[in-house]
Amino acid sequence: MYKQLIRYHIKQGIWPLASFFLLAVFSYGFGSYTVIDNFGTYNGMKTEAIQSVLVSPSFAGFGAILIAVFAILILGQERGSGRSLMLHALPINKKTLYWVKWGLGVVVLLVLPLLGFFVSWLILQGLGGINPFDYVTLTDLAFDFLSYFLFDLVVFSIFLLAGTIAGDVIGQLLLGLFFLFLNYLTFFAIMAVVTLGLGQTEEDGSLFDVLMTTASPFTLLFQGEQLTSALLFHAVLLVILVSFGSLLYVRSENERLGRFTVFPKIHPFLIIVFSVYTTILLAAVIGIISSENQFLYWLAVAILVWPAFSSYRRMIGWKR
Repeated sequence: MYKQLIRYHIKQGIWPLASFFLLAVFSYGFGSYTVIDNFGTYNGMKTEAIQSVLVSPSFAGFGAILIAVFAILILGQERGSGRSLMLHALPINKKTLYWVKWGLGVVVLLVLPLLGFFVSWLILQGLGGINPFDYVTLTDLAFDFLSYFLFDLVVFSIFLLAGTIAGDVIGQLLLGLFFLFLNYLTFFAIMAVVTLGLGQTEEDGSLFDVLMTTASPFTLLFQGEQLTSALLFHAVLLVILVSFGSLLYVRSENERLGRFTVFPKIHPFLIIVFSVYTTILLAAVIGIISSENQFLYWLAVAILVWPAFSSYRRMIGWKR
């Protein structure tokens, strides 16, 4: 039974999985050949060059897009086609179905980078005569691998959670993007209200550090400041995402299609949240164009609030 389930989900997400393979070939295989050909020109950048092909940031970055598509195909498209009803009719616990989906993503994000690491090592050592460990340490490689793996896994879990809430593929995509960039949206919304709306200057950098570094999954990819705190934050976030995803997937609402979500009771909340963010951020653009005029900012908020609210109410639906 489990073999058939795994085979079924692989078939569902065959295109992003095939793209993963091609991405691995370019990131690790061709990347290693490029390092060999240009190794004498790197001068003081040899360590960074070798480290980037053994544990590839480009694979992690583009892989995040592919793993998000994979999450949409194995959950959102499955519900849209009605195949979720057939799966839920099988003599298998629904929570087990969720863990099969999540486990497949984990395997993809683990196996391909590990295979890429060994392939790059063999190419550098065997064809280029370069011993990678003369330039990099296993500790640094392990730390980079953990950062990139956690980044991709958080992205995958966000879109999988969005799939347990959304009613179709479009809803999963929009909710996933909203959750992924929520820290940036919140930061810019707060800054808009404080600076443009209230005319104050934000002097405390703690808010910026939390929202733009620690709470941002992209800190793991680009390895910016506060990397250690970002690792801890997203490890906890990952547990929360997976826990909520497994709890929501077993709900009876996940057996049916929805207009935007399968939980109509949260529609008013989503409409209000989306309306607030849209109004504040669009008004901020107008406020910046008008030379940060405080009156024009609040006038823009007053004008935009109803169109934003009515648009989201029409798209999501206040009641079902």
